Amino acid sequence: MNAQNTKMKPILAIDFDGALLKSRPFDEAHKRWFEFFAILLKDDSIKKYAFAENWFEKVDVVMDRYLGNAGRETKNRFAREIYAMAIIAEANENDLVKEFADYLRKIKNKYTLALITTTPESSVEPILKKVGCGDLFGIIKKSSPEKRPDKKGLFKEFIKEHGKPEFYIGNGDKDIQTCKELGIKTISVNWVSKGEFKGDYDVDNVKDLEKALV
Repeated sequence: MNAQNTKMKPILAIDFDGALLKSRPFDEAHKRWFEFFAILLKDDSIKKYAFAENWFEKVDVVMDRYLGNAGRETKNRFAREIYAMAIIAEANENDLVKEFADYLRKIKNKYTLALITTTPESSVEPILKKVGCGDLFGIIKKSSPEKRPDKKGLFKEFIKEHGKPEFYIGNGDKDIQTCKELGIKTISVNWVSKGEFKGDYDVDNVKDLEKALV
């Protein structure tokens, strides 16, 4: 859907992990990624990297060991494709925040629903289909698989292509703060986890969200 069409209705931007979906499949896929490379590299110590504070740096360490002199973009793409496969394998209908998804379907005629996610590009549509939301979004904005996940950059691209959304709905992670820096109104939701940052509205359930959108 292009920007010209989306101007007909205000845009509601939604986060994947922590808003539409519970965090379980993402957390499990994260662990499975390191377990997989522990097997391939025959080094059980790699499993512990999943729990390291600097785990992102550990991904680079693993990719350097596995792919040698390949370029960083190649390594990023390879790492994210393996993670994509792991998420798809883990995700199921029980991971969907069903009450929220049902509410989004109710207001779909009023808003253009946009999913903005750094989840690996190739996994997004398969996950949506697995949880019964394949036709929910009018816009899906995904990050390039060759680059490190960069939500702020993704928001900037989205604004350039479609304009600022009416609201961004996500759990209270740093994305909420990033949106505030970019002048995007936010609604932080606490039904998966209670995050560090609060949006312009902070809601605990879908009924409270409905009141915020009135």
